[in-house]
Amino acid sequence: MTVDASGPFPIHAFTPRLRALGALLHATVLGTLGYFTALLFKDVLAGTQTLAPGPLATGLAVGGVLPLIALRLLQLGTRATVTVRPEGLVLTQSGGAHFEIPFEALESIRPWRLPMPGPGLTLRLRTGRAFDYGLEVQAPMSLLEAVGTLGEARNDPQVRYAQARSEKWRRRWYDQALKYGLVPGVLAGIFFRAHQYISFGGPFGEAQMYGWTAYFTSFARTWLPVFLALLLFGCFWRAFAEAFCFGAAWLGPRWARNVRIGAEWTCRALYYVALPVFLAVRLLG
Repeated sequence: MTVDASGPFPIHAFTPRLRALGALLHATVLGTLGYFTALLFKDVLAGTQTLAPGPLATGLAVGGVLPLIALRLLQLGTRATVTVRPEGLVLTQSGGAHFEIPFEALESIRPWRLPMPGPGLTLRLRTGRAFDYGLEVQAPMSLLEAVGTLGEARNDPQVRYAQARSEKWRRRWYDQALKYGLVPGVLAGIFFRAHQYISFGGPFGEAQMYGWTAYFTSFARTWLPVFLALLLFGCFWRAFAEAFCFGAAWLGPRWARNVRIGAEWTCRALYYVALPVFLAVRLLG
């Protein structure tokens, strides 16, 4: 087998124990978001408000933010690169450790059946066991194409799904600032301004009567439930989008790409257009 040198490809190199830890942290984050999203929509459907902002924020911080920070630290400590050379693969960890895996020693490269803490690949050796490190690769297609005939896993639905997701769902800092900063801030500002006029007769009535500390505290109390509701609203539609995209990956590469594009634009339209319009109609009504 002739393979041209290519790479390095950024990865995370997990031992089985570290991967199990990462999967547990990832599952904790997803489980927490799913649990509170279900409670929120139960309240919406029942017309009740049993989910108070304070306990909700605490639960998300403990079950979501802290495990997510731990997972990011784990991924930071497992950063590595893989370089494909004519004679085999070279795994280089961030600490300087260096592993060479000849192609003659490799039987196959298989995708993880359970993509946690992310999509990844297992190097199966001809001895019958797996290589000591699993490779978490967000965009596995380039690496699989580089290894030639050993890259048959590029036709696997798991790989198609991961590749399409990495190409079409790139979370940049300004996307996060817009989604979790500007939009909740604007909506909270609208509700807060209406509250100030109704309760205090003007936009700064509370500050004039009780001081700026009370004014900003009141705004924080308005902003927090809006932010949390938008966060869980986004999680709700994201779950549907990922389910559709995963199903489409089984139909072929074009389905994986096209359905991913449609899902991403639909999520944006629901979050940035449909939800503000719905809230505006409810407010004006």
